[in-house]
Amino acid sequence: MSAKSVFGMVFIGICLILALIIGSSIFHVNNISQIQVIQSFTGKTSIRTQGGIYMQIMPRIWTYNKTNQVAFSFVKDESKDNDGVHVFFANKGQGDISTQITYNLISEEEKVYKLHELAKGDDDVIDRRILATIREVTMREAGLITSSEAIEKREEFANKIRKELLHNPDYTAIGIDITQFTITNIEFDDLTIEAYKKAQEADLKKKTAEAEKLNLEMQKERVEAEAAMEIAQSKGKAEVEKTKAETDAEKEKKLAEIAAEQRVAVAELEKKEATAKAEKEAEVARIEAQKEAEVAKITLEMEKTKLDTVKVQAEQKIAEAEAKQKAIELAGEMKEAEKITLEKTLEAKVKIADAISKGLVTLKLPTTVFWGGGEGGAVKATSAIDYLINILTVQKANELAAVAPVRGGGTAPAPAK
Repeated sequence: MSAKSVFGMVFIGICLILALIIGSSIFHVNNISQIQVIQSFTGKTSIRTQGGIYMQIMPRIWTYNKTNQVAFSFVKDESKDNDGVHVFFANKGQGDISTQITYNLISEEEKVYKLHELAKGDDDVIDRRILATIREVTMREAGLITSSEAIEKREEFANKIRKELLHNPDYTAIGIDITQFTITNIEFDDLTIEAYKKAQEADLKKKTAEAEKLNLEMQKERVEAEAAMEIAQSKGKAEVEKTKAETDAEKEKKLAEIAAEQRVAVAELEKKEATAKAEKEAEVARIEAQKEAEVAKITLEMEKTKLDTVKVQAEQKIAEAEAKQKAIELAGEMKEAEKITLEKTLEAKVKIADAISKGLVTLKLPTTVFWGGGEGGAVKATSAIDYLINILTVQKANELAAVAPVRGGGTAPAPAK
């Protein structure tokens, strides 16, 4: 290979290295789960919370994880600094408490700057500050309870600490939000464990004695209950017999009352039926009497009609006789035309009387009618017979007048209706 080729390859390699160096000083990457504080070579500082590649010429960058989980523990391999909390309880017992927390960094720009002023890019600074608060609160709360209470009411003990840590305003003001706290372990010293065992044994003996006492009390209560049951059964038997006798007597009394009520109800029903029957018979009798009265009234009207008919027939005969008498008296004095007129007049009277007689025989009219024509338009009451006679007389006269002869021959015109 020639010297020129070697020189070319070396030059290309140098260019690539320079490109990488320059590229790494200009192009940078931020993970979405991180917050970066970026200071340019001019000294201007900015905050980046979004993920992705960005361009900045030779900046200084501090990176913080948005979410952090930290253990403060005496358990091997659980915490790198063996930094649990040693406490003294109210009964002089001692214990090593291991805890774990989770906190988030708030992405508001102002709070990120405050966090950066505190930590200057070192997460351990944040963890040490939180541990200091945990120690303060845990030691204070432990001094208020006994070691036995710490064992038996461990979660209640943890809740008291948790209440002061979670979303603590002093931490949120600098961009740290503590979201979770757990007591992972409590390791008691030997004296505390021994004392706890003795307390447990004493408590067990006490509970055993209480159980035996309770058992004796239960046996006593059972014996008393059995005796009371026997007494109650004897007494109950007598009460049952007494109650049965009283119930039977009450039942007989109730049946007697029901029977009496039924008899009263039957008597009331019979009374109502008798009253209804009497009212019905009275109504039938009234209807029969009314019917007989109407029949009598109709019979009377028929008799009157027959009498009126005889009367009209008599008047007809009188009219015929009068006509004949008049004809005899005037036979020699009247002229031929007057004689014809007289005959027609007599004939008309005879026809009118005959029409009235037939009408009375064939028609049934009410006994009284009302008709107009009186003085001042007053209404007069008359018998049905008289009313019929008036009607038939006018009607027949009009019919005869329509064909009556006049002097000199011809027929007279019909009068206007």
